[in-house]
Amino acid sequence: MKRTQQEVLDLYEKYYEMVWRICLVRFGNTHDAYDAAQETFVRLMSDTKSFHNEEHEKAWLIRTAINYCKDVMKSSHWKREIGLDGGKPPEAGVVPNEYSEVYEAMMELPEKYRVILYLHYYEGYSQKEIARMMKTNASTLRSRFAKAKELMKVYLEEEMPKEQGKCEVLQKCFPDEKGAVL
Repeated sequence: MKRTQQEVLDLYEKYYEMVWRICLVRFGNTHDAYDAAQETFVRLMSDTKSFHNEEHEKAWLIRTAINYCKDVMKSSHWKREIGLDGGKPPEAGVVPNEYSEVYEAMMELPEKYRVILYLHYYEGYSQKEIARMMKTNASTLRSRFAKAKELMKVYLEEEMPKEQGKCEVLQKCFPDEKGAVL
């Protein structure tokens, strides 16, 4: 059964920003992220699947956005073109200033690491949930997650002056489950 216009609008208002940020993490530029987020909701309008609960609808949108981004990045057009903003971090205001260095560091990581960090730390998904959404083996995801955290730590320690309080910034942005620094 097709969704009503109001149902789609409600889901759009509720999840658009989350979907856009996932696409932004995948592409690294705002223009492609906007296009991908819009396409995700176009696909929602034409999909007839009914959702079991709120978590199911959120997971469907995340998976659809990730799949769409993956398809675009595999296309020959994508491989020939350079994004309008060259994959640079987005303009001011997209990421709060206190996290801009962390965001820049995250955008330097390979795409497979960026997405899992975003889903875990910004969307609150467990590693097990992320593995299921990304259709990845749980142990592979745990390894990638550990590698991503290590790469972030190295980058932030190299880039951040000692007087800024590295530990506080790292702790604030990427605490582990026990609250310890990376």
